[in-house]
Amino acid sequence: MERFMLIVREDLKKIGALTEAERFANFPMMLEWVKSLADSGNYVCGEPLAITGRYVSKNEVLSDGPFIEAKEGIAGYNIILAENLNQAVSIAQTCPLVMGGLGVREVRPVLLPVLEAQPTMKVNE
Repeated sequence: MERFMLIVREDLKKIGALTEAERFANFPMMLEWVKSLADSGNYVCGEPLAITGRYVSKNEVLSDGPFIEAKEGIAGYNIILAENLNQAVSIAQTCPLVMGGLGVREVRPVLLPVLEAQPTMKVNE
């Protein structure tokens, strides 16, 4: 089994206008979905994310969030196990947010095998 990150993408303007209670109204449905993934052995971890944040570079803060220059933002993530990218996509399509048209999922493979093969990099290099 490989690891995949399912990135939750939502309309920032829309979710920014919601109260916290409204934003998390679908939380019980999401918990059921996560439980079904855990029961099937496909779930690793995941969390919702705040819509605020900062883009940073080495010497400065480039932008404070929410990022008005972007229509869509990352509102959460899940790490799952799947046999391949196609199975991960199929799992992502069962997400209640996706099925209800409330958000989309970006599915990305996690490159653990590649990273594990690399020598450890020092921070100051």
